[in-house]
Amino acid sequence: MPKQKPITQTELDMVARLNSERFSTDDLLEISDAVHDIPEESRDWEGRMFLLAKRFPRQHYRAMAADYRLTAMSALIAKNILPLGVLPQPPDGSHMVGECVFEAAALEPLLLRGNEPFFEPESFRQRVLELTETDGKA
Repeated sequence: MPKQKPITQTELDMVARLNSERFSTDDLLEISDAVHDIPEESRDWEGRMFLLAKRFPRQHYRAMAADYRLTAMSALIAKNILPLGVLPQPPDGSHMVGECVFEAAALEPLLLRGNEPFFEPESFRQRVLELTETDGKA
């Protein structure tokens, strides 16, 4: 495993600032739907931030936090480590993602490695499991 640079105070401050922005499950679902309405060729970081800047005028950290939460969630989905909440890929390569995964993305602490957002995989997976547990009543 390559040696990682120590985390700087600036990075810690950024993580704290991004995590201070709170989102509901519905917020992330709506933002995800809006992002997926962007033409695929324009769905890069710049295109997403343009959309989010319009949605959150003069709230740069909120826009960034929303994008980072969805990006980190997408990375976990792509790694196929979530036991529940993600249905197999249809032929077009998309995923059907359950609300419990969006809820976990709204609740879990967001982390950064350099400029790459991520969620701690085991904690996120456990949160999804907790959110999908039933109370035993059918």
